[in-house]
Amino acid sequence: MKKALILLFILVFPSAIYVFLTAGKAKSFIRLEYFGPKTPIHINENGKVKTDTAFYQVPGFNFYNQSGTSVNSGFFTGKIWVAYFVHIHDAEKAPSMAVLMNRIEERTDLDTALQLVTFTLDSESVKSMQDYVNTIHAGKKRTFFSGNTQTLNDFATEGFYKPLKLPYDNGFNQFFLIDKEGHIRGIYNGLQVKDIDKLVDEIGMMEAEYFLKKQIKEEKEGKVKDRDAI
Repeated sequence: MKKALILLFILVFPSAIYVFLTAGKAKSFIRLEYFGPKTPIHINENGKVKTDTAFYQVPGFNFYNQSGTSVNSGFFTGKIWVAYFVHIHDAEKAPSMAVLMNRIEERTDLDTALQLVTFTLDSESVKSMQDYVNTIHAGKKRTFFSGNTQTLNDFATEGFYKPLKLPYDNGFNQFFLIDKEGHIRGIYNGLQVKDIDKLVDEIGMMEAEYFLKKQIKEEKEGKVKDRDAI
């Protein structure tokens, strides 16, 4: 119960100091950027055609985790997740990125719904992946994925790096913040502590965004019910 109250305070208090601007009765709030190609779409509302924007979403995937269980991208529907790609045999980058992911886990300990994901690009063996997990002392919140190395590398380049116009020839070193709808909302240098701390802050911002969306929706629904009751 105590942890739940602390988490509620963490989510609500930042939202009060950063999130919303009020214009009359309509509330709007600052949102994190959407990364990737944006596609205009046309929506018919009450006979009127309006133009909106479809934001890029991470493509679907199906890999196996450190327990050897097959998991597809549907597991992350409705969840905020942080992901990065790593060559676990890269003695220079892999340990540093693992330490910084552990830092994220420690600083988001109360956010039990957050998913922390590592895609291992150079290991098709469950045992190899398990050995790596043990070596870096990964916490229980973290999930590791592996599979066919070519499929994984294609997923990384075609699903993340090329659409976002990020360089990938010299290795992968970015962390990605992905929202509940599969949109990429943040890109961070996975070798810089200050970027990782920014990532943690922006996880809180995203949580606050969802919290306020829920509050606004409930308020609107309440007004409709009150109006219908008259």
